[in-house]
Amino acid sequence: MPDEKRESQFAEEKLTARMARIIKRDWKTIPNCMSYFRIVLIPVFVILYVNGWYRSAAVVIVISWFSDVADGFVARKFNMISQLGKVLDPVADKMTQVAIFICLGLRYHLAFVLVAVIAAKELTMLVLGMVVFKEGDRVDSAKWYGKLATGAIALTAIVLVAAPFFIEGGIPVETAKWPILGCIVLASFSYLMYVIRYVGIIKELKGR
Repeated sequence: MPDEKRESQFAEEKLTARMARIIKRDWKTIPNCMSYFRIVLIPVFVILYVNGWYRSAAVVIVISWFSDVADGFVARKFNMISQLGKVLDPVADKMTQVAIFICLGLRYHLAFVLVAVIAAKELTMLVLGMVVFKEGDRVDSAKWYGKLATGAIALTAIVLVAAPFFIEGGIPVETAKWPILGCIVLASFSYLMYVIRYVGIIKELKGR
């Protein structure tokens, strides 16, 4: 029993040291700095939205989205893909999505369902991702189904946030529920696909 405890403690210390090395090595790459920038934009968006500056809030979302596209391009083009970036990029995305749809949920209550799906997906992926990292010292990158869901959510967010500036009272709740439902379906599909992928990776690593 003491030997098992020592082995477990050694494994945890080894994992912590490995994570520390990755963070120290990768934290200041250009793509990761873009992800930090997107996280900084979150409170800016919230302040603008709750104060009724809808067009400015929508502009912040557009800037955030372009930053997301740019960091992926730079990472691939200049070979700056990093283990930290594979975690940080989707974390920045989901933090942004959750903040936006919590704000939108004050008017469109169905948005809270989307927030719940996103939160459940990210918590599950965090746990499975840690298992993969512990077993094989790797972090899986975003896939097309995740990017599709992210793109649809971003587009829906921009339209719903900016709508009150162009349409008095904003988009009616009955109309807005359809694009929100579409985002829920895509996010749920992405959730399922990532779980299947991560479980497959874990089985592969354990079978080596």
